[in-house]
Amino acid sequence: MIEEFSVFDSVRRGYSELANESNTSILDYFAGIEEESIAGHLSHIKGILFEQEYVEQLGFTGIHAEIFDATNHPMTDISIFEDGLSVNEIQLKATDSVSYVNATIAENPDIDIVTTSEVAASFDPDLVTDSGIEDAVLEQAVSDTLFDEVVNPVSPLSIIGWFFGLPF
Repeated sequence: MIEEFSVFDSVRRGYSELANESNTSILDYFAGIEEESIAGHLSHIKGILFEQEYVEQLGFTGIHAEIFDATNHPMTDISIFEDGLSVNEIQLKATDSVSYVNATIAENPDIDIVTTSEVAASFDPDLVTDSGIEDAVLEQAVSDTLFDEVVNPVSPLSIIGWFFGLPF
């Protein structure tokens, strides 16, 4: 399970204007966006969250990895270290799209790719590494934390209806 604080940390990393904002301010920011732009924001935050979760997961196994400072670092997302030296750079793909990963492989065949479990299941393990993290879990964490009230607002009528057992 991905904790809410991790989602908020992802937002702070991916949106410089929100870097020092409270969780409430972040929620207010996303409550004010247009519904048509939610998918883009969700995808952006999901990608950053994936990087954070994967680096944390590697740390639990004793592997030192770091996310690059820039969220738009060219071609790779994290660096793996041994004895204080970077020994590999990896590209992460938080997606459920096999074609998206295929295009990435075609563009950058020499870069190691780690992706979500759903997509990794469609590839030879020598070609793509399974992160052990599901795209659906990432998407649900971001959606539940930031966009649930935007997409499914709770109105006073629905609360009254729930209280009295009325359908609304």
